[in-house]
Amino acid sequence: MRSRHFRSDVNTAFKVLYLQTYSYMGDGSTYGRYYKGHKVKKFSIENFIYVRDWVIENMDFRDLMDRYNRERVFFYLDPPYISSGKKYRYSFSMNDMKDLKSKMEAHKGSYILNLSSFDGGMEKIFGEPNKVIYYSNPLNNHGKVRWGYGYWWKFS
Repeated sequence: MRSRHFRSDVNTAFKVLYLQTYSYMGDGSTYGRYYKGHKVKKFSIENFIYVRDWVIENMDFRDLMDRYNRERVFFYLDPPYISSGKKYRYSFSMNDMKDLKSKMEAHKGSYILNLSSFDGGMEKIFGEPNKVIYYSNPLNNHGKVRWGYGYWWKFS
């Protein structure tokens, strides 16, 4: 699947979801491994094709959020984690996060934002998360229990 090149955006989107589902990590170096033995039953293009009427865009989030700044638009925002920048083709800076916050404030519709606690300073930009997932990771967190992932949302 990793070496296949699809012509349609829908098939390309399926490829990305498929590879993420069957990968240990999202950095592209471990495709083919199962994450903790997890397998998704019947995960195939036939079950994914219902999105054929969706519009899939590939552009800077600033342009995207300007283009679709409408009440009935929902964004799931999952920007690149700053601490994992080298794993992404396009990484984010703190200025990108600040720009994202301003676009979120201007958005007429709804959104959910997902961020990692390992990127310090997120609370200063986005405020306290609406929901957090707590865990302790002694390798990265020096044994301190703090939120691992935070979620911010606005529903119109």
